Amino acid sequence: MKKHHGFLVVISFAAILIMCLFPGISGAAKPHTANFTWQVRGGAVNPEQWIYDGDIPLAMFEQRIIEQPAEDLMFFNGVDKPPVLRHLRLTPDGEPLVACVQLYWVLISGKLVTDQVVNIEVKGSGTEKLMVTFNTRDRGGIADSKRILTLTYDEVSGSYVYDFQAWITFNSPGFFGGGTKHFEFCDPWLTGCPGPALQFPGMWERRYQKFVYESDAGIVSLPINHFTTSLKSGIKLKRDGYFVTAFEPDGNPAIQYVGDTAEKSGISICWWGYDIHMSTAITSEEMGKPVLAHFRIANCQTEKAQIMVKEGKLPAWTPGSWNLGSEYPVYERISSFAKGLALDGVAVGKVDPFPWTTNGNGTSWDKTSGRSDSFSLKIDKKENSLSRWQTFQGDGEGYFAEPFSLLKGYRVSCYVKTEGVSGIGSTLAIQYHVPNFTQEYPVITAKRLTGANNWTKLELEIGSAPALAGCLMIMLEQNGS
Repeated sequence: MKKHHGFLVVISFAAILIMCLFPGISGAAKPHTANFTWQVRGGAVNPEQWIYDGDIPLAMFEQRIIEQPAEDLMFFNGVDKPPVLRHLRLTPDGEPLVACVQLYWVLISGKLVTDQVVNIEVKGSGTEKLMVTFNTRDRGGIADSKRILTLTYDEVSGSYVYDFQAWITFNSPGFFGGGTKHFEFCDPWLTGCPGPALQFPGMWERRYQKFVYESDAGIVSLPINHFTTSLKSGIKLKRDGYFVTAFEPDGNPAIQYVGDTAEKSGISICWWGYDIHMSTAITSEEMGKPVLAHFRIANCQTEKAQIMVKEGKLPAWTPGSWNLGSEYPVYERISSFAKGLALDGVAVGKVDPFPWTTNGNGTSWDKTSGRSDSFSLKIDKKENSLSRWQTFQGDGEGYFAEPFSLLKGYRVSCYVKTEGVSGIGSTLAIQYHVPNFTQEYPVITAKRLTGANNWTKLELEIGSAPALAGCLMIMLEQNGS
């Protein structure tokens, strides 16, 4: 008998469960005269430091302890108290479009960063040009960082221009052992990007469809999705070129590498959170004197963003580990696996879904047979081994959904059909998951099916999420032949 296994998952949630611009960009702008100030709000109890333009709050300086699961889910792994600018507004009448800009250098990822604030110097408060210098160092004194923010308003584009000179002085170049090293000097992420991975009450508004940028070879256009293809790394801008997140008529955040920074620096995009990793190469000889990475953040006006999206071309790319074809089923809480997303595609609608992924042999997305339609997830193999269809990221906070409730559990159910199954069998499994760490929570499995079974409902309930968990992983597995 042919060995065939089809899965159809229905994720249900009962009453006790809830599952989880720059100068030179043309365009008419309203007349505006900036008056920048640095303000401390709130007094001795939980004070906040803000940059204002008149009575318009532009950005908040923040340095607070980040606890789990947010330390890993918000890109701060290894930085307990990161100095950052939050909620950056790019136009006087617009909403904040840049959620966070880091003010430190990463010397060793996850271990050593220049996050210790020495002092903050403010010049030009009450004028049209504000200069704020953030002096920081790492805890061991390996390097000192001086990040100079010069904030102005460009009347031509109608945008605030956040000009960052990120200086670093190596007090101990020998610590890095010689040769050329790559150091990350910023990792911004954006408001509304990613969008919600699935629909839920109170969900935020998804923004943007493309990353477009100016390279020496022309304008490049990249789809915004959660696949781990080569499109998200090795990005090089032309000198003074723009990297734009597009397209929304009310604003499109843009990054510009200034001067020779573009020649030595690159960009990579996180497949999970779409944060924009900005790093530069520094030789051992260059470590003997202060090194500068110079970049700007501003709003790219509608006309230019539209042109870049229209003229942008998809570069040559490779699929990475995605080896089952050019399209994968997307995760939904109630699903027959009928919906898919191409590796170079962009999801249509309000959500920005993650795909299902595979682990092991014999997996395929069956579009010819299913329980309620002609779709299912299939595992067909002769090897006595473990194969899985599994959520690529999971469900919950780490999946860009609503936060976990520590007082509620979750129920997951699916329908499974088997033919000629031997070994341990076919089943549904779930596990709470902590991103970026070795997992320590158990994998819970439903009843295992062997032999031949028509569509059979399997169901699991799990207690409330542990305090450190960021998502609930869902697995459809066949252990055996």
